[in-house]
Amino acid sequence: MKSKFIGLLNAAHFLPTMTVTTLTFILAVRTSNLTTALGIALTFFSGQLIVGWSNDLIDFSDDLAHQRSHKPLVSGTIMLSSLQLAIVLDSLLLLLLTIFGPLSGKYGLLHLLAIASALSYNLKLKRTLLSFLPYAISFGLLPLIILGATNYPYQWWVPAIGALFGIGVHIANVFKDLEEDLESGIRGLPQIAGERLSRFICTFCFGGSALILYFQTDSVAALIILIGAITFLFPLPRKITFPLAMVLGLATMLIFAIGLSSTNY
Repeated sequence: MKSKFIGLLNAAHFLPTMTVTTLTFILAVRTSNLTTALGIALTFFSGQLIVGWSNDLIDFSDDLAHQRSHKPLVSGTIMLSSLQLAIVLDSLLLLLLTIFGPLSGKYGLLHLLAIASALSYNLKLKRTLLSFLPYAISFGLLPLIILGATNYPYQWWVPAIGALFGIGVHIANVFKDLEEDLESGIRGLPQIAGERLSRFICTFCFGGSALILYFQTDSVAALIILIGAITFLFPLPRKITFPLAMVLGLATMLIFAIGLSSTNY
């Protein structure tokens, strides 16, 4: 039972799922009360589970072909039927949270749109040049949903930071599987661009979001993120590009969240 639970967490892509959930909680708790923030974070967590689980479900045959034994379905830690049941149950939970939770109304619908955007990546767009688009939409909507739901004012650059973060994370996440993806016929933006151009795109995305944050908030810490973004231009080991992207993205959103109470966004 314990191994199956751990397998479900791994299939949900636990690190990205918890990173998104943590970001939503931090933003929400800075602009509302603890109860509301927990409700918003739980709603986002439920949505991220669906995104992660559906990704492993859809990619199962490809993961099996490439013998990706770290994937729970491939290793046999969980069964297809168990994952399918988890998706159905969590979808019902997400629906209830959307109707009765703090994201009810138009911002709940925007959250469902963000989930649908992410699912479109899993189902089709990851294999096309538009692979970046679901990430730009979903992460661009993230701060807009939270600030809007908690009645906190925001400007154009807020979703822009989210969108750049999303695109950068997408590119960095693909590095480790570039060759295998090409063998499987996946022709997303990073696969077509290749590693060198993809590294430049990562620098542009994270560096761009850092510069926007710096010019809008005068936060010197944003310049540290800019320096971190430049490191993508160097031949870093592929296995650390995604963790680096998550750290830079999380740091950007933390700086943004910390300044919420003192800066008129």
